[in-house]
Amino acid sequence: MTAVKERLRSTASGFAKPAGFALSLSRNGVMAADRAWASRPAARSSVRRTLIMILGATMIGLGVALFVHARLGLPPYDVFLSVLRNRLGLSLGQAAWSMSAIFFAIATLLGRRPRLGGIIYVLMVGTSVDAWLSLVNDPEPFALRIIFVAFGMLSMISGISLVIHSGLTGGSFELLMWAGADRGFDPIKIRSSLEIGLFVAGISLGGDLGIATIVYAIAFGPLLRLLKQAMEDHREGRKARLELADTSADETV
Repeated sequence: MTAVKERLRSTASGFAKPAGFALSLSRNGVMAADRAWASRPAARSSVRRTLIMILGATMIGLGVALFVHARLGLPPYDVFLSVLRNRLGLSLGQAAWSMSAIFFAIATLLGRRPRLGGIIYVLMVGTSVDAWLSLVNDPEPFALRIIFVAFGMLSMISGISLVIHSGLTGGSFELLMWAGADRGFDPIKIRSSLEIGLFVAGISLGGDLGIATIVYAIAFGPLLRLLKQAMEDHREGRKARLELADTSADETV
């Protein structure tokens, strides 16, 4: 078990590099890879971590809704979800729940049961997507549609960073990666296969593909890396300042 964890950590650490992030097409993929790498301070309470995760999930839902209303294409993972929405008469949030439920069931059969945090995350993202879709209207001017995509990208990246920062994701991609690693498979290949497979299936089945999809796939990784690095720098700087303050207090005494 220890060997499996070390393998995932060493694999996920590559996603701190630009090339590693560029290989991730979706929020599910990058969170699955980053979970083993992300630090989770023991001093942070479970309530605070849960609230951070819920805020992040809400921002992800807003981002997806803005992409939908922009009508310029959806993020890669949501391209496939749009197929389920269109063919089964589901809302986009319900399509996300259905897809996650299938993956959770497969992971459970492979010996990796979903955690409460992962279930809450999936429920919150789906609920948030549908709620924001009902609250936001479609813009007509093309310039405003581009602004929707830009703000949607920013909201999703910020939300993903918060969810990773909370350390409470435990989503379906992550569970399948662990299940594969338990059996000696390369977790990166598992994650990449899930992402690429669903994206190709979404395109083949007529999902909502557009220029915004391409922009997301290209810009998502580098932008997320920059924001995560900024959060990491802030955390390390705060830690150093607190240690300096403690040292100064001891010297004064």
